[in-house]
Amino acid sequence: MRVLLCGVLAAAPLLAAGPATSAVLPERVGTRVVTSVDLGDASYWTPSRMAHATPLAERTLQRGRAAEVPVARNVAGSRVIGALFFNNGTGGHYCTASVIRTPKKNMLLTAAHCLYNQSTRAWHRHIVFVPRYNAGRRPYGTWPVWLMVADKRWIERGEPDLDFGFAAVQVMGGRRIADVVGANQLLINRGYDNRVVVAGYPAKENAPADRPIGCAGRTVRQGKGQMRFDCHGFYGGTSGSPWLSDYDARTQTGHVIGLIGGYQEGGSEEWRSYSPQFGPDIAHLMTTADNQA
Repeated sequence: MRVLLCGVLAAAPLLAAGPATSAVLPERVGTRVVTSVDLGDASYWTPSRMAHATPLAERTLQRGRAAEVPVARNVAGSRVIGALFFNNGTGGHYCTASVIRTPKKNMLLTAAHCLYNQSTRAWHRHIVFVPRYNAGRRPYGTWPVWLMVADKRWIERGEPDLDFGFAAVQVMGGRRIADVVGANQLLINRGYDNRVVVAGYPAKENAPADRPIGCAGRTVRQGKGQMRFDCHGFYGGTSGSPWLSDYDARTQTGHVIGLIGGYQEGGSEEWRSYSPQFGPDIAHLMTTADNQA
């Protein structure tokens, strides 16, 4: 049995922490409202800047495992998954993000390390989302981020079980992003063993087509609070890629039960990816982000 709680699907039993409308305690939430300087980001990200952006982190190639581990392939992509471009103080970089269903219809889900730089103790700047980005093409436009929210326990201590964050994008042309491209549903308390589709944007030096890749497989337990998923091809740039169960090719949406992040910030090698297990913390953080959006 699954129940719907304010936009969050929870596998039974219900959340022990109370209803999903309760928010994370304020001391556990880090927030940045983007300044007016950054709100010209749609024009900041020229085709040249996007072409020269690099992944936030590298993931090494692991040879000799092709026979036992599936290989991701180039895919057309999904309207609700896109590239997240930003400057973290060292230049232009990118991760992967996805649109998540919330009442305000303007929220993205990605890894916390795609929003905040722990080394410099600063939020990323000039941050935009490009749904279904493909080799420089922006079929659904460029959406500037104006609000970022992450758990302070990750910001301050880098707790891998909390490496997720939310970002609200601006209204564009009088429309909210979920009304334009659709949205995935957050699903919590799903356990460790699930059939999923994972899609994201790998490093261009490893995947020069500059297109999204996708792979289907099963998740397994990595440790308490962490899952893993094995598939070749998830190089740097795929941090934040959603792990989708019950994927519907017609609507290009599914239930998000994880994302590339967490342990080793998602993985150090391209064939094995990690995710925090989604539970009450992410549900409450999403509600807090939507309340502030």
